[in-house]
Amino acid sequence: MDCIELLRELIRFDTVNPPGNEKPAAQYLTGLLQTAGFRCEVQDLGGNRANLIAVLGGGDGPELMLTGHLDVVPAVGAWDSSPFSMAEKDGRLYGRGTSDMKGGIAAMCEAAMGCAARKEPMKGSLKLLFVADEECSNLGTLSYLKTHGGSGYAIIGEPTRLEVAVAHRGVSRDYIDIKGAPRHAALPAGEEDAVMKACRAVLAVNDMNETLRHVTHPVLPPPGIAVTMIEGYEKDNVVPGNVRLLLDFRIHPGMDHEQVGRFLDKGFEQAGIDGCQRTLRYYMPGGEIRQDDRFVKLCLEERERLLGIKSFPQPFEASCEQCFLTEQGIRTVICGPGDIAQAHTVGEFTREKQVRDAVKLYGRIIDRILYKTKYN
Repeated sequence: MDCIELLRELIRFDTVNPPGNEKPAAQYLTGLLQTAGFRCEVQDLGGNRANLIAVLGGGDGPELMLTGHLDVVPAVGAWDSSPFSMAEKDGRLYGRGTSDMKGGIAAMCEAAMGCAARKEPMKGSLKLLFVADEECSNLGTLSYLKTHGGSGYAIIGEPTRLEVAVAHRGVSRDYIDIKGAPRHAALPAGEEDAVMKACRAVLAVNDMNETLRHVTHPVLPPPGIAVTMIEGYEKDNVVPGNVRLLLDFRIHPGMDHEQVGRFLDKGFEQAGIDGCQRTLRYYMPGGEIRQDDRFVKLCLEERERLLGIKSFPQPFEASCEQCFLTEQGIRTVICGPGDIAQAHTVGEFTREKQVRDAVKLYGRIIDRILYKTKYN
């Protein structure tokens, strides 16, 4: 099926997470890929959620995996057209998931089905892995890795404008509960209350960001902390005894949650803020592959040949699931159609030409690894 028509069909599946409901989309793709000659498994995750694992070829030789997520974020706000019925205008394709990242999945499927139609023998295997729950807690990818063997190489089709991204920052989200003496709002303040402490804690986060600004990485921007929630209400006439902050801390590869905790604790201590309790909400490590890895060079070479533009390794500006794959020894790059700036937006779109170019780029990489002379 043409990638644009396939994208249109995928947009019709409401896979907003939560709750996800990715299983019908996985079953639909199974029908297409089995007809093309792929061996397919729908990995049931419960609650109408599932991964799709489709394999072509086998035996001696490398395994190349093309992977992405089936779920999308909620489509809130005032859209000009239905977010679950793809609209086309001036070369743009509108709909929830067109950029993040059903456009990448559609391109991967067309490239893979083109591979299945080739008559010459494949020297390894091509795997498609389309997972549930990337947007919340990575249930799909983590479940897959528990039950299936690793691949040699992988491409994650997140939106990079077809740049070859080699690293992403991880994220640690922590609640910070700040305690203070509650009081009737009509009474004057005595000792510093939780609200005033929380104000100083937010300013302390700014000071921590100034320190982090000097932390360097060969590709990625510095780590950074954002306050994404402040909550403390008890009653209209009560100064609350607890204010809760939620911090979103973007971290470099190699920084674990213990290091995050020590950095935060030290920052609040230096600001003179006591009575803080830290609780982990979510943690994902950063991920990376060496810029000089042979697989990275191959992807850059094929991008440059296809587009006629000099290509260099890039950062991926959001978090993604590269970290889980590289932890398993899978040499993984991030490369897909669309722009991360369109992800999670009202009126999300991708460009038709970029989706079609992605089909060609994936096809070239498949050809180099699975059909050409021995690849190392």
